[in-house]
Amino acid sequence: MNHSDSRIAFQGEPGAYSEQAVRQHFGPDAHVVPCRSFTAVFEAIHQGQATHGMLPVENSLAGTVIPAYDLLVDHDLHVQAEVIVRVAHCLMAAPDTRLDEIKRVKSHHQALAQCEKTLRRLGLEPVVHYDTAGAARDLARNPEPETAVIASALAAETYGLEILARNVEDLDFNFTRFFVLGLDEPPRQDPSKTSIILTTRHTPGALYQVLGELAGRDINMTKIESRPRRNRPWHYLFYIDFEGHEDDPPVREALLDILKSASFLKVLGSYPAARE
Repeated sequence: MNHSDSRIAFQGEPGAYSEQAVRQHFGPDAHVVPCRSFTAVFEAIHQGQATHGMLPVENSLAGTVIPAYDLLVDHDLHVQAEVIVRVAHCLMAAPDTRLDEIKRVKSHHQALAQCEKTLRRLGLEPVVHYDTAGAARDLARNPEPETAVIASALAAETYGLEILARNVEDLDFNFTRFFVLGLDEPPRQDPSKTSIILTTRHTPGALYQVLGELAGRDINMTKIESRPRRNRPWHYLFYIDFEGHEDDPPVREALLDILKSASFLKVLGSYPAARE
């Protein structure tokens, strides 16, 4: 499918970092479908309103996006690519506002936390909003005196706000990892990564055995995370990413042997690894 035919669903308001990920991967003219929730992103694909979804799954500072991974268990969509976005927060306000006029800043609680030292240095009061891009949209619609927001440069462009300061985050290694989701498996591009979800039997050494199938074949694991199973207390799902493609003989053999020892295994997809 040509990217010009693509309609990409994402959670958030126009100008969100998820839309930035869409434009980074699909190009500046991508047709976007903003959704109110992660669940709505999956529904948009299943119902044909979108061809793809852009789902944040991990942040280098805040960790795993738990609701996103829970939905990957419940829906049969393929991971078609991963996208790494540098999160660069901008301080913005209505046009013709000076920085020394600002007294309070609105944004999502996570963005405010990531800019805490900067806000303290500038003597600005943080005010929590449900969404970064939503805060920008609301300020553009209803300008408030002495008020700025923290959001992406794309949000400033989208809503006609003026950027007063760029890169106001306290740490500069702030990246979010996204999955591009779709109904079909992507054509192979190397280097590839594979993502799986599994549960082990409740026996000694069960996880050790699973990891041994990868290690014994020189397959490099890049992530492992456990989550409680919602239907079985004190049992866990494991999310594992590793290098390689499910069509590679060592990976295929490892997955077959994992299937023998695991009580549940789901391959989310093999996809091109992002260039970092």
